[in-house]
Amino acid sequence: MSRFIPILALPGLLILLAGNLCAQKSADLIYLGEKVCRECHHSKGNRDQFNTWRLSRHSKSYAALFKPEAKKIAELSGIKIKPYESPICLGCHTTAYFTQWWQRDNDFHFEDGVQCESCHGPGSSYLDVHVKGDRDKAVEAGLLTPEKYECMICHKEKSSHQAVLNFEKFDYDKAVHMIAHPGTGGPVVDKSDILPMPGNGLKYVGSLICGECHSATSKNHEYGQWRYSKHAQAYAILNTQEARRIAAEEGITDPQKSEACLPCHITGAGASPNQFSETFDFAQGVQCESCHGPGSEYMSETVMRDSLAAFKAGLREIDKTVCQECHTDNIHGNSFDFERYLQEIDHSRWREISSDSLDYKNPLNLAITRDGKRLYVVCEASNTLIILDPKKQKILAEIEVGVQPHHVCFSPDEKYAYVSNRGSDNVSVIDTRTCKVLSYLPVGDEPHELVTNVEGNILYVANAGSYNVSVIDLNHEKELKRLAASRGPWGVARSPEGNQIYVTNNLAKYSAFRSPAVSEVTVIESKSATVKYRYQVPDANLIQGIEVSPDGEFALITLIRTKNLVPMTRAIQGWVITNGIGVLWKDGQVDQLLLDEVNHFFADPTDLVFSRDGKYAFVSGGGVQEVAMLDITSLKKVLTESSETERKNILPNHLGKSQAFVLARIPVGNSPRGMVVSPDNKYLYVADGLDDAVSVIDINTRKRTKVIDLGGPKYLTQARVGEHIFHDAQYTFGSQFSCHSCHPDGHIDGIVYDIEPDGIGINPVDNRTLRGINDTAPFKWTGKNPSLKRQCGARLAAFFTRSDPFTPEQSVALDRYIVTISRPPNRYLTDGELNPTQLRGKYIFERQYDNSGNKIPRTNRCNYCHVPPYYTNREKFDVGTASWLDTDGHFDIPHLNNIYDSSPYLHDGRAQSLDEIWTVYNPFDKHGMTNDLTKDQLNDLIEYLRTL
Repeated sequence: MSRFIPILALPGLLILLAGNLCAQKSADLIYLGEKVCRECHHSKGNRDQFNTWRLSRHSKSYAALFKPEAKKIAELSGIKIKPYESPICLGCHTTAYFTQWWQRDNDFHFEDGVQCESCHGPGSSYLDVHVKGDRDKAVEAGLLTPEKYECMICHKEKSSHQAVLNFEKFDYDKAVHMIAHPGTGGPVVDKSDILPMPGNGLKYVGSLICGECHSATSKNHEYGQWRYSKHAQAYAILNTQEARRIAAEEGITDPQKSEACLPCHITGAGASPNQFSETFDFAQGVQCESCHGPGSEYMSETVMRDSLAAFKAGLREIDKTVCQECHTDNIHGNSFDFERYLQEIDHSRWREISSDSLDYKNPLNLAITRDGKRLYVVCEASNTLIILDPKKQKILAEIEVGVQPHHVCFSPDEKYAYVSNRGSDNVSVIDTRTCKVLSYLPVGDEPHELVTNVEGNILYVANAGSYNVSVIDLNHEKELKRLAASRGPWGVARSPEGNQIYVTNNLAKYSAFRSPAVSEVTVIESKSATVKYRYQVPDANLIQGIEVSPDGEFALITLIRTKNLVPMTRAIQGWVITNGIGVLWKDGQVDQLLLDEVNHFFADPTDLVFSRDGKYAFVSGGGVQEVAMLDITSLKKVLTESSETERKNILPNHLGKSQAFVLARIPVGNSPRGMVVSPDNKYLYVADGLDDAVSVIDINTRKRTKVIDLGGPKYLTQARVGEHIFHDAQYTFGSQFSCHSCHPDGHIDGIVYDIEPDGIGINPVDNRTLRGINDTAPFKWTGKNPSLKRQCGARLAAFFTRSDPFTPEQSVALDRYIVTISRPPNRYLTDGELNPTQLRGKYIFERQYDNSGNKIPRTNRCNYCHVPPYYTNREKFDVGTASWLDTDGHFDIPHLNNIYDSSPYLHDGRAQSLDEIWTVYNPFDKHGMTNDLTKDQLNDLIEYLRTL
């Protein structure tokens, strides 16, 4: 058998590329992979850039996502999926992640981490001229030389990484020196004589093939652990100064071509060419098959699951003797401690790091059967539906449903329960007799409350994220249509006679710049499943809870009144936010009454229910840990004894009227949410969202008499303490509002504020989402706050809460919670692939030339400021959007992830839609070159932006 010492190079580059590139349009840029670059850049002298890269952290960046530290970092970034599956993580830890599959050549692999083309651009654009040695033409064709700006996109300090890794601040000059690989490539050499040839018997297939099973799909992620080991660097290390010194002592001039060195530094050295599969790559060093034997016969999952069959097929059993084939005593002057080195390369399990996360329940909403024997509790954090026996205070069942379940209702015969899942955009259908999930019904984005019609054949679902109501045919489990609501449909209630479905809308309607908020209650005619009325609620927002009185005379809604048109200079007397209810009469008239008292506010009114006899109504105060009990007769008297002028202008802001109709404010657990009254009208059940419990209130005595434990952890982690702070109004003067008041579901309230430190009456700012924001610092539209701790520190107390600042411990806890608020999956990106419209928009987003062929200045291209994975360069820029109220035109570049669900846009919320950003507020092309775009091109651009 002839000995085979490989010289690592790929032959026939033009042949290699022809098959893949000819099928693509000339404008399509293809990423080729480091293996193609290596063909020229792995030669003697200053022509060997490959080894420098292979020994760098860049080459291991993908493998780093399998480490336990990566899991912890993801947790601190609000990323709920595995880091090696997260676009946010993969965007900086791989090359070309945000491209389409056909933009990556067959030799390109994400597993190679941050490769040459991450910095130098896709190779197809400049390969031909680059190979010919004409650098100027290569640069003209697209070869990039990265500068500090490009590096800092990923290497700018991130809070999540710093908290876990605690490394030194990134020093660009030092880092550039460490990865420096100057020089030029060598000539292309045809090595076809050493290509793998067909043959029988066992073959080496390479680590990438092993990694297909032993990576993301494997519990222990063996591939990631191997790639992070010295074994994976064994070939490249032969080119280090130390390796060349050792080789010189043995009379070897080039250790990477030496028969003496290679057998222990690559896999398969000495084997004949026909023993290598075309997938094998020698440059990967000491790979899996060096120890486990050639894998061609045992690599299939079927064989590997049968250990006896695997060993018969060539899987090698590992013991000390296998290692000692290379790791002999005194090798290069080093002793070999088998037990110690075995622990270093042990890939049977990852070393775990401690995590303070616990699986809490977070009960949100309730439903009770007509006989009162079963109480259904939706638990958002555990993704479950708990069934209780309220009398025995016993858990009967806990059913796994969808992601972030929000609400539950029954079919009229109570044979089925329906649970909305806002994190997975569907409804779970549950058989109440077997406690099994029968099916999942797709609906709109972020479904919240839901209810059936009287007949039970139609289900109405409020989709807060897509601003519509799904109409579901339950007999055929099919969505019939979606009805346009207002913004953020939230609560749903059916009139007693069943002819109308009422839907509240969490966000105010779009309105003119710096004009009062107006919200809507959408009324659907049940018989025709069409929108019948759109009742307007002036000066109000965050309308969530709704219930129709048992006699059908009126409906009550929860609301808050945000005073955002006046400067936020004081909280006293309700000058920031007041909290109350609305009375919606059959004729469409809406009255508003506050539940607040002077310096004793009722923050975050969330849910609302009537007693069975209609004498009382109950409102949960999510920010004050109380339930308000309202006397309906007294409430109606306050209204009927007031003039029309008083009802319109006085009562909505009157802090003294609640005492006339609020019988009691009953203390309950932390963050009370949904409620339900027992069928016998004796008890009120309240979901204590952050206590993992249900409070039981005796309606007659107006006191909490029992607490039903739902089985959540009793220990409060730091993040859980922060979650309590976030939802608690006690930290605001008079308990007027909480963090949650402006950020329901960790998101937006759609309001523009005038904050004192930015100047009274000037510099209004739009409220920004908290979802997935940890690593997008700096904060504030002015970019003045470098961290969330700074954003929520003493400044918050001085200019928002008007109360004592958080203690250092509270500040850390709040920060710890906020970073866990996750961003929902993108609803516009299907299976990670762009459709033709979105792909055309991507070309517009990344274009370098306008429609007339003029080159667009680099700083005026979309992807200069908005670079993946967060689509922000985290800098300040003047894009010409300052208004007459702004004192400076430089603003923090916002991230664009899920930009479709956070309108209005621009720093001051002037743009009501994405297209208005450019059709109305970009007259001079300072905010990207867009005035040359056709309407179709702009639409394509917007469709692409929605996928980010």
